[in-house]
Amino acid sequence: MTRNNILTALLALITAVEFCYDMGARFGTWYRNGGNAQIRNAFVMAVAALLWLGETARLGYAVVRRDAPQWLAQANEIRHQISRAFSYEYQAS
Repeated sequence: MTRNNILTALLALITAVEFCYDMGARFGTWYRNGGNAQIRNAFVMAVAALLWLGETARLGYAVVRRDAPQWLAQANEIRHQISRAFSYEYQAS
C-alpha cells in the first residue's frame, strides 16, 4: 500500500510540475509577442474606468443633493392626489 501511495504522490507532483511549466511557456510566449502592451492597456483602462466612476458618482451626488427637496415635494403632491382620489374629505360647515 505504501508503494502505491508514493507512486500516486509522485505522479501528482510530476503532473503539477508539467502543468506549471506549460503555463509558464505559454505565458512567456504571449508576453513576448505583445502581451505586456495588453497588460499595460488593461491597467490604464481600469484606472480610467475607476476615475470615470468616481466622477460620475460625485456628479450624481451633487444632483441628488441639489434636487432632492423638489423631488420630495413632487412625490408628496402625487401621493396626496392619489390619496384624495380614494378618500372622502369631510368639511364642516
